[in-house]
Amino acid sequence: MTCSFETLGNASIQVFEDGKPVLMTDPWLVGTCYFGSWALDHPMSEQQIARATNCEYLWISHGHPDHLHHDSLDMMKPGQKVLVPDHYCDEIAVSLRERGFVVQVLPYRTWVRLSPQVEVMCIDNINQDGVLVIRAGDALLLNINDSPITGEVAYLKRLVNRHPNDKTYLFALCAFDADMFNFVDAEGRSIVGPPEERKPGVVWQVARKAATLGVRNFCCSSSQHIYVRADSVWANPYRIGWGDMQKHWSRPGINLIEAFVTVDLATGAITRNHPSQTSDESAISTRTGDDDWSERLTEAEWPRVEAFFRRFEMMWEYMDFVAVTVGGETRRFEKPGGAGTNPAGLNLFVPRHSLLETLQWGYIDDLLIGNFMKVNLTNASLYPRFTPIVAKFGGNAKVFTRPQYRRFLWRYFRRNPTGTFAYLWAVEWDHMVMPRLVRMAEATGLKPLLKRLYRNLLGDPIRS
Repeated sequence: MTCSFETLGNASIQVFEDGKPVLMTDPWLVGTCYFGSWALDHPMSEQQIARATNCEYLWISHGHPDHLHHDSLDMMKPGQKVLVPDHYCDEIAVSLRERGFVVQVLPYRTWVRLSPQVEVMCIDNINQDGVLVIRAGDALLLNINDSPITGEVAYLKRLVNRHPNDKTYLFALCAFDADMFNFVDAEGRSIVGPPEERKPGVVWQVARKAATLGVRNFCCSSSQHIYVRADSVWANPYRIGWGDMQKHWSRPGINLIEAFVTVDLATGAITRNHPSQTSDESAISTRTGDDDWSERLTEAEWPRVEAFFRRFEMMWEYMDFVAVTVGGETRRFEKPGGAGTNPAGLNLFVPRHSLLETLQWGYIDDLLIGNFMKVNLTNASLYPRFTPIVAKFGGNAKVFTRPQYRRFLWRYFRRNPTGTFAYLWAVEWDHMVMPRLVRMAEATGLKPLLKRLYRNLLGDPIRS
């Protein structure tokens, strides 16, 4: 028996045994997501779609619409088997069962056999993401997609070390545009820097991750989308494509595999499935989805906006205000008890239709990631005190209060104490400690020297 896999774009990977499709991850087959902002970088062929809809197992890592893509799920067969992580809230599993799928929740770090040659193991985490580890023959595939792996690195390294070195593969997001970066000043003018400022560091970070895990191959995956709304196409130059990966890849000992390929896991042979890595721009539109930026909310709709943000009680421990601007009209919601003398908060510039959709379903990440909404920050940042609390904990885990959060944390500490602590510390280090150290280095004039030393310590290229 022989096994192979095909990368189909974004986070969709298909695993085959003797040419038969066994497993499809995060199927996004057609259409757009994030309120029409994202489209597939390379549309799938009829044959690829047919294989997906005939696949015995589907895997859904988390609730973002480029992973849990409803139009694509509508194309699947009734009774198809779907694997999901053991997330804190079972909303995804319940909704999939209601749609007629046979859903299996994968226990943490437990192998489940899908076929004679293919077995899988899931590692879910606090971020409400899921890593899928796949054994296909004697090969090991680590499908990290969008997920952090802090707290699981040692365990994953041990798995990698048990497999033939040349048959270990990593699939992971390599992008900074797959999150809100449409930041503006108080007048709504963009303050986003040039693309080349951030691209090298993102590629180096992913290359470091591959080296740390000890894999031999990195597969371009989870990042193959294109912005197609008239108000989000500005973000296309910030996507990290194949050319950027080749230019900035910093670990020559790790084989870099382009997107949209089939890999034979017995021989390692790679077959291109598209003649070019150039994005298909045919879906780019002159429209702004279903939105009209001039539309205003009614007086009856504004209380729904306030109620949505009031629900996230923990956010108000760190934010003094949240303002929302729709159709040129701004309403500001103050922290209970009033703001301080140097208030911290943010203003969201958002169109009416997409905002109301968000209020209905509760997932603000869908607005943030689309990058047509704009954000102005005042003495604040999105991480780690806004996006995780509102999008990850509140939107996905349904955790809104401090007591609920303590129960939420205990679930993960009980299962993996050191890993959970490592994850929490990494968030604080990346988003609180490091920015302060950078500001101190800038103030003392030591930033260039310290930056060089830090890159040298990480093994990244040294740039002047």
